[in-house]
Amino acid sequence: MIKEFVESWDKHKDELKDFFKNNTQSNYSDYEDIVKLLFEKVINVDLEYDFEKFDTENIKVIDDGDYQGTRILILHKNSYQPNISKYVYTHTYYGSCSGCDTLQAILDWNYDKKPNEQQVEDLMQLALHLLQKCKYMEED
Repeated sequence: MIKEFVESWDKHKDELKDFFKNNTQSNYSDYEDIVKLLFEKVINVDLEYDFEKFDTENIKVIDDGDYQGTRILILHKNSYQPNISKYVYTHTYYGSCSGCDTLQAILDWNYDKKPNEQQVEDLMQLALHLLQKCKYMEED
């Protein structure tokens, strides 16, 4: 777990929660969407310079599964030719149905609707777990 990320979560989690509440589920129907929102609404917010912020437009996803497996999501800071210490990753396990996949169970295929209160709480829990799993590939 990255201390600065947890501090940002404590300060900015309400912005992420508001986004979930006020937008249809189609805006975050994939784990990559959740990670992108997590970095845009929580982690990048207090970073002053562009080169300190994480590039949320070019998230790399490793997924060697089929109907189930592990997704590894990799981001790097917006620096020219970032070195290994500028990369962060998180991961999640997924399945092929709402019985074995956390995100599918939360959204229950209602992508054109806004979530109810329980779905918002579950999405926040999922985002927190993704944040807690974040690690730098190599320490500075």
